[in-house]
Amino acid sequence: MRIPSRSMYYGTPVALVCTQNSDGSDNLTPMSSSWSLRDFVVLGLGCASQAVENLHHRPRLTVNLPSADLRKSIEQIATFTGKNPVPDHKAAQFSYCRDKFKAAGLTRVASTEGGPSRVAECPIQIEAIVNTMTDVSDDPEGFSVIIAKAVAQHAAVGILDETSGQIDPAKWEPLIFSYRTYRGVGPELGRMARVVRS
Repeated sequence: MRIPSRSMYYGTPVALVCTQNSDGSDNLTPMSSSWSLRDFVVLGLGCASQAVENLHHRPRLTVNLPSADLRKSIEQIATFTGKNPVPDHKAAQFSYCRDKFKAAGLTRVASTEGGPSRVAECPIQIEAIVNTMTDVSDDPEGFSVIIAKAVAQHAAVGILDETSGQIDPAKWEPLIFSYRTYRGVGPELGRMARVVRS
């Protein structure tokens, strides 16, 4: 059966993207349209968002991946925007918040490569620099596709394999957004057969 496909949120990890405002303060943006390819991350953000405006002028960002137990913190800031005044197309559902870290009860950690803050509570934190930005639509509800190169990756000790020092998928519980619902991950079903060289 054919279904409407305006929002194809078929299941990707939630991320908290931190960018830097013109006054040097942090803007924290929850989002769920991202993926990675080697040392690049690809993000889809609303082109009228404060995050995209910030990245046009200051191209450093952090991509912070929360675990499933941070769902309530994400929801605390889901209806906030860093835009002041709030744009007309967001006014019915969003309100301005200057400090989303505080609103969500999250802790800032300084980046090691000079970018905006990382989120201490997120088990995986990626510092990156914008490589390309493409506005897919200039409509206020359109979006930008951002490709950013990772320059540093941090992980909580508790999710690392003790032998290899790599992230252990059995210990890492990402928060997944799927068709407007939050999900965790289930048990391992199998391993990829192809050998991946790191």
